[in-house]
Amino acid sequence: MKKRVYSKEFKDQSVRLSYQRDNIKELADELGVAVQRIYKWRRAAKDASNPKIQQAKQEDVEIKRLRKALKEKELELDILKKAVHIFSKNDGKSINL
Repeated sequence: MKKRVYSKEFKDQSVRLSYQRDNIKELADELGVAVQRIYKWRRAAKDASNPKIQQAKQEDVEIKRLRKALKEKELELDILKKAVHIFSKNDGKSINL
């Protein structure tokens, strides 16, 4: 089954009409698209028009990246602590210099 591609103008007009109509299912039937697709286009149009949502998405990506970096640094620190502990042991022998 071939995936249908809709133009931006068609999507924008569909979203505009969906806000003007009472019954979105009838509109979807008239346009020949699934009802969920119209709701998806509405969400996308709402997200695109709201800069706060776009900024929040960018911040989420940055937070994810920083958490990953922090986890790596904590692992490195744990490894170094274990190495210092291992090398600082005397094995009960005294060292005379």
